[in-house]
Amino acid sequence: MRSQSLQAHLPVLLLLMTVVYVAFSGTLSAPLWNPLSFEILHDAEMLSRDPGVMFRHGGNLVSQPALQFLFLAQYRLFGIDPFGYHVVSLAVHALNSFLVYLLVNLLFPRRRMAVLASLLFALTVGSYGKVLLSLSSHEALVLAQLYLLVLYCMIRNDFRHGGRVRSRWFWAALGLYALAGLTAQATFSLLGCLIAYKFFFHGARGRRAVLSPDLLILIVISALFFVAQRRFSQPPLIDFSEGGGPLHFTWISFKNIFRYLTLMLFPLQHSPLLQRADTFVHVLYDARTVLRVFLTIAIISFSFFGFVFGGQSIRFFLAWTYITLLPFTGIDVHGQWLNLRYLYLVALGFCVVLSAGAVGCSDLLARHRFKRYIPYLVPLMFAVGALSVTYQLDQQNRRQARGPESRQMLRELEEAIAAENGSHPAGPAGLAAPPLPR
Repeated sequence: MRSQSLQAHLPVLLLLMTVVYVAFSGTLSAPLWNPLSFEILHDAEMLSRDPGVMFRHGGNLVSQPALQFLFLAQYRLFGIDPFGYHVVSLAVHALNSFLVYLLVNLLFPRRRMAVLASLLFALTVGSYGKVLLSLSSHEALVLAQLYLLVLYCMIRNDFRHGGRVRSRWFWAALGLYALAGLTAQATFSLLGCLIAYKFFFHGARGRRAVLSPDLLILIVISALFFVAQRRFSQPPLIDFSEGGGPLHFTWISFKNIFRYLTLMLFPLQHSPLLQRADTFVHVLYDARTVLRVFLTIAIISFSFFGFVFGGQSIRFFLAWTYITLLPFTGIDVHGQWLNLRYLYLVALGFCVVLSAGAVGCSDLLARHRFKRYIPYLVPLMFAVGALSVTYQLDQQNRRQARGPESRQMLRELEEAIAAENGSHPAGPAGLAAPPLPR
């Protein structure tokens, strides 16, 4: 374990901040386009007048007060101008990338690998930047930050203080876990990652039991969160009417695991973006069945040999990949469309494995002056691909924002806010449409 303080890693933070804002500077001018974003802004206007509504509400708002208050603070600053929200989203993403660096730096003895993994994560390798392109995804970025902070605090406490529950790092993790638990039931994936860490590292840390007191406390708190959410909120129910029943739904969910993992390596699926792609992309898409079969076999093989022959850290990040993916595998009952933004935290494991392979192969070629840099071409290829897909997605969103439906939703949002502020008479007939951005 290195004795470096957090201040020693500040140059890496500055590097990641610079890389994120340079790579995604074009997204700062992105307009509102997602219907859910318009709905969120309207709800923010309502809640800004009476924040207590979220505690009296019987639906999903009651389980997310931490994220709601944070978004309300942003709404007070930025209103319905998306620029400010994009600035904050990129800052949160850069901090998440820095947490990735700190986490990998804890578990691996190679700082180069930690820097490379964090850079790949910052460039959205594996998740392709979709979570950065919509105001409605800001919640997912903040939730991911809470997850990474809890995980880092727990692991640092385990390294530095033997996992003691009286450590300040444990109490920090406990407080952050309470905030994360007040957001969504996907917090249980974080608990699964902590159990995986304890399982793979308890022997190396000289522990006899996986379920240490610090982990048991989080398990108890998780059980209380689950009971409270079942009692006070309204979790979404699964509709099996069109999916063929629970067994068919379970089978589709299992297949979605490998569909998502393949999507990290081969991000092509039927979408408006694909229809505007060039001939080469269409040729690749036509060969998708064969490519996906080979990629799935490769993923299964690598996972098997990684768990059997890999080191503790590789095993942990492989487990991280599957555990963080599970909450999203059952969303689409038909398995026909997969959302790239769900791969944001999942892609961490892929970035670590990719970095480990590149750094390891480079070390084997250390005696060669130029050949030692060849292995880095693979992560560079993925980084260029991720930025390219992000750019294409951003252009697609801008086209949708210029469409009549998005312009009408923006008009209705501005009119509704004006009416609630008393700037216009109540009722649609008395509202004058404000000018729309061109």
